[in-house]
Amino acid sequence: MGGITPVLQLLPVISQGVGLVSNIVSSESAVRDQRAGQDLALQQLQQRQAEQQRQSREDAALDRERIAADADASERKRRDALRRAVSRQRAQFGGSGISSSGGSAEAVLLGLFEETDNEREERERLDNLRFGAIDQNLSQQRRLNVIQRTQLQESQRIGRLSSGVNQNINRINSGLDVLSFAGNLF
Repeated sequence: MGGITPVLQLLPVISQGVGLVSNIVSSESAVRDQRAGQDLALQQLQQRQAEQQRQSREDAALDRERIAADADASERKRRDALRRAVSRQRAQFGGSGISSSGGSAEAVLLGLFEETDNEREERERLDNLRFGAIDQNLSQQRRLNVIQRTQLQESQRIGRLSSGVNQNINRINSGLDVLSFAGNLF
């Protein structure tokens, strides 16, 4: 019976050692699960962002087409209006007995052309501003996506570091408990 008593006294120490190993294994499993969850979250964010970026590019292309179609329609209207104005002015000159091929009549007609050219240039300038705004929106969306991904990755990295530190502290504490208990036995 004297030989069994020391073995019985070691059973709690062995039990704590097994518990420590079990904690370490379960902690490592939890870390793997946490990492898998974080990887999935990052992948889902990237997929959402890719879809949003694709949709933004499609919307931008439609906006560009609409602006170009509006510009074409405006240009046709401008030319048609110019032709009508020139015809009307020539008819007025003809009705007044003034020739439309020289002098002040020609200056009036050139003024009509200049006026419509100024209108066209202004419309083109506004269209270029609209195109620039579309490009800027796409660029801002890309930058925002990068910021969101970086924030998620950094948050996950900090979480993993914190979790690792906590696991190491728990391991140390468990080891110290086992050593303390073993020291009390002997």
